[in-house]
Amino acid sequence: MDNFWVEKAQKYIQDHNAFKGVSIISYSETPENAIISATVSIGLPSKFIKEGITDIGVKSIEEVRFVFPDQFPLKAPKILLRNDFPRCFPHINPLKFDVNPCICDGDLSELLQQSEWMNGILNQLVDWLEKAASNELLNYDQGWEPMRNDHCSGFMLYDLNEVITAYNSKNSLCLTKEIYFEERKGIIVTDALCDSKKKKTAHAVYCMSPFIIKTYIPNSITTLSNLYRYASSIEISDLKEHVEEIDLEHLNEDKLFVVLSVKRPVKLIGSDCNIEFLNFVIHKSKPRKKNKKRVLPDCKAGMLSHIEELSPALLKRLSGTETKLNETQKIALVGCGSLGSKIGMNLARNGNGPFLCIDDDIFMPHNNARHALTLTWAQNKAELLSLSMFNTSKVLAEAVKGSAFSADFSNSRLIIDTTASLAVKHFLMDQQNLPPIISGGLFGQGRCGILFIENNLKTSRLTDLWAYLYHYSLEKNYIHDVLFTSQRNQAQIGQSCSSQTLIVDDARISLMAAIMSLKIQQIVEKGLPKNGEIMLSKYDDNYSLITEILSVPDSVPVPSPKKRDWQVFLFETVIEQMKESMSKKSPNETGGVLLGTVFLHAKSVVVTAILPAPPDSIEKPYLFVLGTEGLEEQIKSIEKKTNGKVTYLGTWHSHPHGGNASDTDDNTYNKLLFVRNYEPTVCLIVTPQDVLQV
Repeated sequence: MDNFWVEKAQKYIQDHNAFKGVSIISYSETPENAIISATVSIGLPSKFIKEGITDIGVKSIEEVRFVFPDQFPLKAPKILLRNDFPRCFPHINPLKFDVNPCICDGDLSELLQQSEWMNGILNQLVDWLEKAASNELLNYDQGWEPMRNDHCSGFMLYDLNEVITAYNSKNSLCLTKEIYFEERKGIIVTDALCDSKKKKTAHAVYCMSPFIIKTYIPNSITTLSNLYRYASSIEISDLKEHVEEIDLEHLNEDKLFVVLSVKRPVKLIGSDCNIEFLNFVIHKSKPRKKNKKRVLPDCKAGMLSHIEELSPALLKRLSGTETKLNETQKIALVGCGSLGSKIGMNLARNGNGPFLCIDDDIFMPHNNARHALTLTWAQNKAELLSLSMFNTSKVLAEAVKGSAFSADFSNSRLIIDTTASLAVKHFLMDQQNLPPIISGGLFGQGRCGILFIENNLKTSRLTDLWAYLYHYSLEKNYIHDVLFTSQRNQAQIGQSCSSQTLIVDDARISLMAAIMSLKIQQIVEKGLPKNGEIMLSKYDDNYSLITEILSVPDSVPVPSPKKRDWQVFLFETVIEQMKESMSKKSPNETGGVLLGTVFLHAKSVVVTAILPAPPDSIEKPYLFVLGTEGLEEQIKSIEKKTNGKVTYLGTWHSHPHGGNASDTDDNTYNKLLFVRNYEPTVCLIVTPQDVLQV
């Protein structure tokens, strides 16, 4: 122990105007603790000044001891009052002998690290004592301080709302219930906290006070007779009758549990309920042999701490989420692998649900390298994940062992795809009647995570999002690198041609899964964005994480007059550019080249941009001829940079005076289709009112 700091603390106490008679520094039997004693002058209410003591027992001069640990000043001293200081106050830390006031809301050691140092603690102590003298420690604005549990005998598990509901539904102030318990080295635990092989049966009596009780009484209950007296003080006069009745019915049981439900004038601190639940275990003595009755009042009683049962509501409260717990439609998780399992568990721990877990793969030994699940075996991943999600949150999680292609999404409100499967991606793009889709994946050996988010109206579909990102890669080299660089970093997991997997460590996947989970949680709570979004997350060699969110413009379908199989979609920004160009060149016709992406499986073409007409184009009223100067080189450069994902789709031209496609336009389309070897081809006409397909 560094005496310098203890001597410095002694000086602070001596200089404080409320402290007198500061002692020398003494040491306990072990040299780890130094002790300084002093007296505190307390301003009593005027009616107690003459007596020098309040009716509760707080004196005008109180002795206090500061016990400094070896870690001081990193760890605060323990503050002890006289042993007979009145314990009828809230905000007293549980101790068997000495009285240790709880003088601040938080860690006293953290208060010590503030700029006031010891003065912060001394001021808080004086304030606490003066509030005790005026009986103002119980502040209704903060809420009701629960009864202290100075000698915790264990933990009792139940749902507070279920008990309140039972009181109301049965219209009774007394309830009984069979429960289970286990005793571990003198500590009692109940129900789900028990080892299933060691649990025993017991009964619990729940009694509610008929009136609001405003008096704070500390726990001094060590026997059943003490408990009877306390129950009477809070207007529960028939507890003895109920206890003896339930005991006679279950003489073979070793324990009896009593829960007193006390109505308080305000909500308890940290709770949204004004009912305080006080939990006790009665260690029953052996019954007399003749009449089989017990001397119950002499039985020992111990106070238990309440533990709330696992539920979505509990997880929601601890996570600080605003999830709707009565949601009937499922969140579908397509893919229960490393990324999907982490996102799924994050969402479950936040109290979300119910879930639909879909995966046709089996959990294998190599999956342990980066999967969210532990204690697994060779079983279907969807089954394992759904079981773990239910055990973690008590939220229903249904497992589908087949592929996404045959899954029923009719009762799902959201689809989260993390499969990294091109086949699944194409399937989701192809289906027109699916719920909104969120699709996530890792790129660049796990250094980049990309999350695609459809909007609620599906005017930004998965095809649009991918098309937008492909075009965005023309501007951003790092997007080009992660999308179009081969991920060659693979490891063998067995001796077969398909036994390969990417080398990505668990930390990288967990980092990206966490970011994606935060975004998805926001969507679950607040709803899908107005426009589709792409969230890009990447980290560099300095472990700095950078995330940007791209807002994707809505796409508009362009109807085909000839009912072709292919659908054409244009971003609204492209339409604006074409109309702006038409307005500038009017009354002449103008036009240009269409760029975008073709999605073969979905039979969709998404136009993402236009190229202006080459300088050798002909622009006249009622005539536009697209030139060729520099066009081929420009298109080849774009296709090369995007591995052909952004490509030449066709042409567009304007009709500033209105009108549909002419015979010339039809002939131009057919020629272009022939030149493109009947690849998906788009020819558009822009008028002041509309955009038309030729």
